[in-house]
Amino acid sequence: MDMQMVYSLFKLFSGEQDTEKYLPLLMAAVQEVKSSLFREEDIHEVRLCYLAAAVANLRYTQIFGAKEKALVTYAGNISREVDMHNQVHFAEQLVRSYRALCSDLLKENEFVFKGVRG
Repeated sequence: MDMQMVYSLFKLFSGEQDTEKYLPLLMAAVQEVKSSLFREEDIHEVRLCYLAAAVANLRYTQIFGAKEKALVTYAGNISREVDMHNQVHFAEQLVRSYRALCSDLLKENEFVFKGVRG
């Protein structure tokens, strides 16, 4: 996986300019994507860079959402929480979109139980 592309995409998704300090977050996202691959040969597929950057962005947004929730303001608590909720929601949507785009490369993690009458 092209780490430089993952860094660039993370910058694009998060708006964060200094990606070096988020290296552990990016590496964890890359490892998460690698561990869900169906075949190891697909590791160089470009779509996986987008997925890894989206996963890193989701974790980044969740961390800052928790941090922002801890901050107390006199007049803006509700709007700040709603804004963070929306940011996390959009980050989750981004991950879902890229996961769907990479669905042919990833293992299925969900089970469907179905009853058949005989």
